[in-house]
Amino acid sequence: MRVITWNCNLKFAKKYQHLEAQNADIVIIQECEKLPEDYFPNKKFFWTGRIESKGLGILIKDPSARLHSDFNSNLINFLPIETDSLKILGIWAYNHRAVKFGDDVSGNTIDAINHYRQWLQDDSHPCLVGGDFNNSVIWDKPNNNNNFQNINQNLESLGFMSAYHSDTKDAFGQEDKPTFFHTKNREKTYHIDYIYLKGLEVIQLDIGKYDDWITLSDHSPVVVEISIR
Repeated sequence: MRVITWNCNLKFAKKYQHLEAQNADIVIIQECEKLPEDYFPNKKFFWTGRIESKGLGILIKDPSARLHSDFNSNLINFLPIETDSLKILGIWAYNHRAVKFGDDVSGNTIDAINHYRQWLQDDSHPCLVGGDFNNSVIWDKPNNNNNFQNINQNLESLGFMSAYHSDTKDAFGQEDKPTFFHTKNREKTYHIDYIYLKGLEVIQLDIGKYDDWITLSDHSPVVVEISIR
């Protein structure tokens, strides 16, 4: 099974062809527009967001895919999808920016983990959590509940592991391969896109090269080939 997460930096429909060669089973797309569920042939498309030109989408081959019944649209932007054999939580974390949509909304990943905790904790099916977390331990501050260290510890306590870090053995905050190039500058690099796995094993992991993707987005795709344990 091949999984991709990519912040496409808008206009996904026009950029999708660049992912087709990957033949992914699941694609988690940040900053994508709202599209019909059947827009892509032989795939189902799910979307959430407050701005129709810029939200979070999940594209999946499995025809049994459906939105989790406890979906909470006030968590921006988090998308829980389940199939007959897998659970997926897509992430494009707005973090503190979500407050502009009202006092009852949150863009913090830790709030999404808490809301979906029972679903994530359930071991009846393997699960993956992936997307643009807009976060790293290098930005952690004292007494901030949404620190990335806290997010990582919560996911690990639920049985998840970061695919990239388990594969490369890099320390968090010291990643050798970046996923984000601020202002598309090759020298302003950060690792803020992650795929976490539970009940799944990494076969192969790749992060798109700067020169191959920078004309399309300031993020490179994270591509993981996985198998069920």
